[in-house]
Amino acid sequence: MSEDFKNMDWQENSLCAKKEYRHMLDFFFSDKPEEMHAAKNLCFKCPVRKDCVKFALESKEIWGIWGGLDEDSIRRTLSVNVDGMEYRRGRYPQCPGCFARTKSLKTYIIDLPGGGRWTTARMVECEDCGFKWRSRTSANAVNAYHAEKADKEKKTK
Repeated sequence: MSEDFKNMDWQENSLCAKKEYRHMLDFFFSDKPEEMHAAKNLCFKCPVRKDCVKFALESKEIWGIWGGLDEDSIRRTLSVNVDGMEYRRGRYPQCPGCFARTKSLKTYIIDLPGGGRWTTARMVECEDCGFKWRSRTSANAVNAYHAEKADKEKKTK
């Protein structure tokens, strides 16, 4: 997880943490469509929605609703299956911040301070809104999309 998420102060500003919405906490892990819809609607009004989504992606929270994204959307963005294993789907990730298509996503590598086992991390960033998250599996899927697109363009020339 990135350094900025060792500090979880953003949760204090989340709507779901407010007393008036405590009755909805179970909605974020419900399988009832009306409860899931209510949870997502609350997320889209929340001032820390993007922080919540980034936390879910970087900590691989593949269950429940986070920042307005349901389990399927989070798994699609991470390119993982229900067991959290990398899985190439027929559809590529979209930006979880602004929902831009994969063509707007780019990948890059950052150095991690402190060395240890992992000295670098793979990042994905949306060129439309600037939303970024750390995920090897998302980066792999985005890179596969761009490679596939380049191959198709090459074949049409």
